[in-house]
Amino acid sequence: MTSLIRRPAPEAPVAFGPIAFIPGNKAGRYPYCHSLVITGAETWVVDPGSHKEYLRRLARERRVTRVLCSHFHEDHLKYHHLFPEAVFYVPRVELEAFTSLTAVYRLAGVADPSFQAYLAETLARDFHFPVRAPLVPYHPGERLVNGDVVLEIIPAPGHTPGHSCFFFPGQDLLFLADVDLTPFGPWYGDAASDLADFAETLERLADFPARIFLTSHDQGIFTAAEAGIALAEFRQVIRDREARLLKVLETPHTLAELVKRRLIYGRSREPAFIYDHMEAQMLAKHLASLERDGRAERAGESFRSR
Repeated sequence: MTSLIRRPAPEAPVAFGPIAFIPGNKAGRYPYCHSLVITGAETWVVDPGSHKEYLRRLARERRVTRVLCSHFHEDHLKYHHLFPEAVFYVPRVELEAFTSLTAVYRLAGVADPSFQAYLAETLARDFHFPVRAPLVPYHPGERLVNGDVVLEIIPAPGHTPGHSCFFFPGQDLLFLADVDLTPFGPWYGDAASDLADFAETLERLADFPARIFLTSHDQGIFTAAEAGIALAEFRQVIRDREARLLKVLETPHTLAELVKRRLIYGRSREPAFIYDHMEAQMLAKHLASLERDGRAERAGESFRSR
């Protein structure tokens, strides 16, 4: 298989007709993301987590009437407070998570009180949680029209339950959001993330008929040919993780022991309790899949391959 020759994220906005790709700080890496600005009869913003000064200037110079959110994760909402007069369009199944910490804890799988307190403080301080603007739920397949620009909601669950891509048929352009085509691969570290749904999403997107593909993190802009290669590599990461796990499970391991092996993240990162949490939730999804397929079995707290 041909490997993708990767490029850095652009350093300045890139226009695709009425759609502007706004690169995020740190190449759109967490706690930032890339954004889109759509100029039609009105000005809309997609995922306002890119660049504070750019978005602040946009808010001063134009009246942004709608903000569209691909999903509830905080890095995609970092600068939402700059658009207090806009209406926010959000996935129906994640509606509560834009305003309720309880909903965020439930979707993320955060039950420990000290972790909840840390998350609440971080979301309020760094991401201006909650969203206080009016919220309108959108639905899979819905079409939103902004003058000559049409935006179609493409359901892409797995990363989160309501994670959505946005297709612009007039521009032959698909915004993949957190199907981000990074070398790290798919992220499914929330309790509500679903490994099987993510795999099905990637299978559906493999043949999506677009000419331009945009993502929320890292490189950000892909031609159709590049996206085809990147999607194949992205899907392969799941299989590679599974193969590493099965190899380790030739001897029994508990989930806690597996977390220490860093089969997902590759090395220890800080804050350790957050990365341990995400590593454990992603590994648990692989273990459940392997048990269902009969390729692993559980004995007490330990797992081993069959």
